[in-house]
Amino acid sequence: MGKKFPIITNLKAHPQFFEKTLKLIEKSFKYAAPFSFAEDFAPLVESGNHHNCFILVDEAENVLAHVGAKDRIVSVNDKEFTVTMLGGIAVEERARGEGHFTTLFNDVLAEKRGEAAFLLLWSDLEKLYNKFGFQLCGTQFEVPRSPQAPLEFEQTKYHLLSAAEKEELRALYETSFAKTYLTLERSAEDWEGISRLSSADLYLERFSGTIRGYFFKGKGQDLTDIIYEYGTAGDLPRFVTEASRVGKVWAGSEILETEETQYQFFLCPGDLRAFTEFIKEFSAGKILIRNINLLKQEVFFDFTDELYSLELADFLRGIFGPGTFEELELRPLYISGLDSI
Repeated sequence: MGKKFPIITNLKAHPQFFEKTLKLIEKSFKYAAPFSFAEDFAPLVESGNHHNCFILVDEAENVLAHVGAKDRIVSVNDKEFTVTMLGGIAVEERARGEGHFTTLFNDVLAEKRGEAAFLLLWSDLEKLYNKFGFQLCGTQFEVPRSPQAPLEFEQTKYHLLSAAEKEELRALYETSFAKTYLTLERSAEDWEGISRLSSADLYLERFSGTIRGYFFKGKGQDLTDIIYEYGTAGDLPRFVTEASRVGKVWAGSEILETEETQYQFFLCPGDLRAFTEFIKEFSAGKILIRNINLLKQEVFFDFTDELYSLELADFLRGIFGPGTFEELELRPLYISGLDSI
């Protein structure tokens, strides 16, 4: 019996579809020369992650849809939790409305939900992703670009740094950015992936030859004029204020008073046991989930020895923002543009 088309596969099994897949993604995201999705989102579509690049292919070997995934780690109280990020989501224009996206997306969710505490994606299609259990949440603050003349930061690329300079920058990431936010762990492999993100611009502040501050701005066609990661050995509000002379700054917490707020991501619980354990650790044991009814999108949980129920969207916003539960005093979850897909 022959295969029933369209079929779901991935780029590891069928690397011959890579160029067609990339063309589909760039067409969907309206990429224009000289920009390249493969350069801006190298960690998602590079060969080492092709097992997570899921595609729907028809009998004529046309790639009808793509959903990419990237698994990362978040550590809370020395406990590691897998986070699956979804991106590069694209459907062939002529094949839209035929159910191909739903077919592929449900298949990817069925595979990835069992591996992750929660899943994240970035989009402006709220009604679409609500249907799959994703809720818009996470607080992102935007510091507008300052009208003042830019300071003389040293502009370069991460991959051009020496080995010693990379270590200095990584140390700043750990002691500043990763200390300010709950964010993704970065292994040596992850930093090597950032080396291949050659479209991201890096700005450095030095004192006596040592890197004392840095920020990343832009990523090719993505995040134009946006500063999305920063670290400093000095005063963070001062550094963000000075960085804003170069571009708008995105932050996960209210560093300055002049910021505007917006949503950060769509989030969906993954494996419910892992998600429950994550919430317990993240809230320092103050919130204990008793049940999550995904069909009704409702959460039952204990807080200060009382049982509460909330709609899932309200619960997630209480944990991740906007409008976090003030009693918890949680460190904000924030994903840098270097890591987001």
